[in-house]
Amino acid sequence: MRLYAFITQHIELILEAFEDFARTVETPMPDLDAAGLRNHAEAMLRTVALDMASSQTARQQFEKSRGMQATSSVETAAQAHAVTRLSAGFTLDQVVAEYRALRASVLRLWFAQQRADEPHAIDDMVRFNEAIDQALSESITSYGIAVETTRKLVLGVLGHDLRTPMTAALLGAEMLSREGQL
Repeated sequence: MRLYAFITQHIELILEAFEDFARTVETPMPDLDAAGLRNHAEAMLRTVALDMASSQTARQQFEKSRGMQATSSVETAAQAHAVTRLSAGFTLDQVVAEYRALRASVLRLWFAQQRADEPHAIDDMVRFNEAIDQALSESITSYGIAVETTRKLVLGVLGHDLRTPMTAALLGAEMLSREGQL
């Protein structure tokens, strides 16, 4: 069976394995429910399967393997997943570990039903790994942008909050110095 067909036909089994792994991740935030643990995994898997099922020229495969694929202006499930995980307290390492577990789960389950000597097996694995790597790259980039946005916001708020008492102290000192009472 082709890997993209396996993903589509066995998506619930794959999602269960993904959820089981995600449940083991320790975060400072409260535990997520099943929907929170699976939140974007199904959409990511369907995107991977669709990508694998589509035809691809040698040039397109080369560009994809080098990360030179055109980016979309629409937020992907992988991008949304990273931001959601950040707000749930996941570290970047934990998000990457989810992708590693997802990749391993899919391949392990597929190999249990697949003959390794079938002619499409290697090509399917290459296409699958490229699609997962693309999703992982989107997640890492999105996670980094969200962290940087948060950092800038915190620094802006902190700067504003510190300026207010400093301004009051400076104005008070200036008034006292004008009156010669210092």
